[in-house]
Amino acid sequence: MRLTQRVHLVGSGATGADLSNPYDCHVYLVDGGGPLALIDAGVGLEPELILANVRAAGLDPANIETIALTHAHADHGGGAGPLHELTGAEVLAPGPAADWLRRADEEAISLPRARAGGTYPDDYRLATCPPAVSIADDDTIQVGEARVTAIATPGHAREHLSYLLEGDDRPGLFGGDVVFQGGKILLLSTPDCSIQDLVATMRRLGDMDFEALFPGHAGISLRRGRQHVDAALRVFDAEEIPPNFNA
Repeated sequence: MRLTQRVHLVGSGATGADLSNPYDCHVYLVDGGGPLALIDAGVGLEPELILANVRAAGLDPANIETIALTHAHADHGGGAGPLHELTGAEVLAPGPAADWLRRADEEAISLPRARAGGTYPDDYRLATCPPAVSIADDDTIQVGEARVTAIATPGHAREHLSYLLEGDDRPGLFGGDVVFQGGKILLLSTPDCSIQDLVATMRRLGDMDFEALFPGHAGISLRRGRQHVDAALRVFDAEEIPPNFNA
């Protein structure tokens, strides 16, 4: 599903467009005019559906050079290992999350709690991703004619990055699970979810210039994406908490 000149939606689960496994987040493909990159990797169940969507867009999965994760929660990072095995792509994860994926550390990503709560099937297990390497705030990824810059955006998870895309027909932000349409946020009862961090993150994003907002789930804004950050900021400025995505 082509969204802009360089961005395609190639994975999306039950909280989105149902393009791939129901547990997948939105998985985006950046087309650099030859080299390709994936932003997030889905849950790792039926990764071949994501690659089939890449082919349906007229692109070759063999050209996927990079898989950049916003964070390591299973619906975003669980597919990193399986997709690496299928494509050979380099896997980039925020800070220590790369080590969590190398070791398939389920406790570090709060997977046992999520599984017990019914978020994932009882038999779901995180796949290892031995080649995962760390990426940090302000690091850049060159994807052919496009460039992606990592932005530290903690809050939903302590180790969380968003990615600012330049070289497309409009500047865009891959926001992971930081902010959604209408200024909604996604707070969890996990140890590393912090409302204070999220406020600081929203203020940082409020100073950035982007037109498209590509979130990890639900609606995508191809124009006026910044308005959703502004909506969350207005609520925070009133010393209240924006509505939760799951509410």
